[in-house]
Amino acid sequence: MLNLLTKKTSLTEYLLLPYDGSRTELVNGEIIEMSEASPLHADIVDFLLILLKVHIGEQGLSYSVRAGNIGIEIPQIDIENNVRDPDLMVCDRAQWRGMRRLTKAVFGSGNPPRLAVEVASPSNKRTDTEDKRKEYALALVPEYWIINPVDGYVLVLELAGNDYQEIGRYEGNELISSKLFPSLKVTAAALLDPDEDELEQRAI
Repeated sequence: MLNLLTKKTSLTEYLLLPYDGSRTELVNGEIIEMSEASPLHADIVDFLLILLKVHIGEQGLSYSVRAGNIGIEIPQIDIENNVRDPDLMVCDRAQWRGMRRLTKAVFGSGNPPRLAVEVASPSNKRTDTEDKRKEYALALVPEYWIINPVDGYVLVLELAGNDYQEIGRYEGNELISSKLFPSLKVTAAALLDPDEDELEQRAI
C-alpha cells in the first residue's frame, strides 16, 4: 500500500472527499491507497461475489453483497477512527439503501455489515490476518472470512464478545461453514483457486 498524503486527515475530511474511483483506507489519520490486486486476487473476489449473489437469490435472503470501495469505520481510543475497505462485504439491503446518497460508502460506527471478507496476498498478509482481524472485531462485524491463497486456507471467524473465535479453518476439499450462510456449499479449494468455467456458469 502506498501513502498518498503526509498530513493527518480527520474522519470527517475523509468522508467528505469526492469519490475519484481510487480504493483507499484511512489508517491513523493517513489516507492509504490500496495496492492493485493480482489476477488471482481479482478472480477470488469475482468468484465469491457471484457465488454469494446466486446463493442469496436462491435462498430469498434480504442481503446485498458488494466488492471494493466500501469502508467500515473502526472505533479507536483517543485518536481518529480508522476506515478499512474489505475486499468484499455483505450487509442488509436496507443498510445499503440508506447509504446511497452518501459521498463515500462507509458503514459508520455502530452500523457494521454482516460479513467482511479479505483475500490475503504476500504484501498484505499480516494486515489481513492480524490487524484487520482485531479492527473488524472492534467494529462489531459479526463474521469475518480470511481467504489466504498464500498459505492455502480459508479461515471463518465469528464475533464473540470483543474478539473473534474460529468457526473453522478449511483446506482442500473441505466445505467451509458459515453462521451467516448455513446452507452455502463451497470448498476451500474453490475459493482459493476459482475455476474460470465454473465462474462463468454461475454468472449465467
